[in-house]
Amino acid sequence: MNRNSALFLVGLAGVCWASSGVSVQNFFLHSDKSPAELTNIRMCAAGFIMLLILALRGKILLPIKILNRRPRLWFDVFIYGIIGVVMVQFTYFQAISIGGAAATTVILSATPAMVVIWSSLYNRKIPERKDIIAVIFAIVGVFLMVTGGNPQRLLVPLSCVLWSLASGAVFAFSAIFPKHIFAKKISPAFVTSAGMFSGGLLTFLFIDDYNLLPFFYPETFFNVTWIIIFGTVIAFFAFNAGLKFVTSEEASIMTMTEPVSSVLLSFLIFGATFGKVEMFGIFLVLAAIISPVVLKNFK
Repeated sequence: MNRNSALFLVGLAGVCWASSGVSVQNFFLHSDKSPAELTNIRMCAAGFIMLLILALRGKILLPIKILNRRPRLWFDVFIYGIIGVVMVQFTYFQAISIGGAAATTVILSATPAMVVIWSSLYNRKIPERKDIIAVIFAIVGVFLMVTGGNPQRLLVPLSCVLWSLASGAVFAFSAIFPKHIFAKKISPAFVTSAGMFSGGLLTFLFIDDYNLLPFFYPETFFNVTWIIIFGTVIAFFAFNAGLKFVTSEEASIMTMTEPVSSVLLSFLIFGATFGKVEMFGIFLVLAAIISPVVLKNFK
């Protein structure tokens, strides 16, 4: 695969994730199902489909053999599925159900920069200049987007902000925790698929009076199908395939397609609009994503 194709796949993953968020918002407009129930069907269905695809491609036996030789890693895959996959989706769906896809996705885009603060405190190390600039852009950008520049009012519900930041924090965990599993030559696609499916099965414990039928109603079936196929299966496979041939910096820039697409789709589908101050805030959040890459060459 050439570099341009890889960049396209990473960008496509961002668009698919954004469209998934918009589909989630539309789903909640037409269904009284909870974020936990939507998380359950997305994780179980998508995880099963992804494992089936890997099996058909002959890429499932080797990871299983490696894991069987190190049973402790099965537990780590399960932990990754619960915290790094299911909790990311649940908190994400919860935020969208409260504040909409556009606001949630933009706030989430700022969380990688926020992690710099935690990392610096934990390691007792002053962050680099590029990281400090990214954090400032992210904090100011989110502030302007959720308040419109007036600290005495909130344009985005506080609970949406908190759930979005929680989702970002869990996502940071999911990006760090499975690295020791990958180091054992177990593919990210398998770890994600297995973690997704096993975590999805566990969510049955937290759902009372489970009823699958509402997911197949005419007003919800298209959204659920889109979330599972495009927003999960295609998005994760495209991202993992493209990531093998591009740098992490290039990937971070290409995934900017997610917040941009989310804002655009929310405008086209739901008529969501932002004022000049809020749009400037969104611009700062996007700048926070690319500034470490740009400033890396200006030490």
